[in-house]
Amino acid sequence: MNYEKVIINTLDSFGVSRSYTGYNYVVYGLLLIFEDADRIECITKTLYLDVAKHFHTNWSCVEKNMRTVVNCVWNSHNAELLEIIFNKSNRTKKPTNKEFFKYMYDYVFQTGSEIKMADKYFHVLCPISNSYCSALSAFYVKLSKMFE
Repeated sequence: MNYEKVIINTLDSFGVSRSYTGYNYVVYGLLLIFEDADRIECITKTLYLDVAKHFHTNWSCVEKNMRTVVNCVWNSHNAELLEIIFNKSNRTKKPTNKEFFKYMYDYVFQTGSEIKMADKYFHVLCPISNSYCSALSAFYVKLSKMFE
């Protein structure tokens, strides 16, 4: 299963800019968690260090840049997807980095299973309303099938 596509599609659906340094850190960090789920329990001692080593930086920069992405996701206008992934209506505070990774891991794992069953699954942000758009999602599913 190619979880990277699901991770990138999800972050893009939240409107997270790929120009954020933390964008690549989050993608790589989630991929590391899929290799070894135990990394999620000690993100400071394992995940941050592994990501920092890969990107030739230090763990505190990794943590700060990941937090920027978490803030961007939490403040996005994609309320439906926030509700699906983070159950935002029952939360008053944004998730910590560790909570963010746990929720994202669960969501990407579940969505990866849906892709196997439904072939394709897209969350697309409408450029006008800035929220999840099922019509655009269906369009991208059909479009992706045309290019296979």
